[in-house]
Amino acid sequence: MAYKVLFNAAIEKDLRHIDVTQQKRILDAIQSELSESPRQNGTPLKGKFKGFWKMYVVPYRVIYTVNDREGTVYIEKIGHRKDVYR
Repeated sequence: MAYKVLFNAAIEKDLRHIDVTQQKRILDAIQSELSESPRQNGTPLKGKFKGFWKMYVVPYRVIYTVNDREGTVYIEKIGHRKDVYR
């Protein structure tokens, strides 16, 4: 089952702070990996981020939620690993 990938409105702002070549790597990874199998290509978060998932695109993290009923992956935040959880 292919998932539909949706972006938070703030993602455009997150991507502006990232180099263009890294942006392409991140967007390619989202399109190819998360749209096919978001749970297999990600790791669940714990604590205050319970219910969210993360995917590594070194050194960046993609934080997202999965809705199996609707077949969607909702990208919440993209950022450098030192800043993304703030």
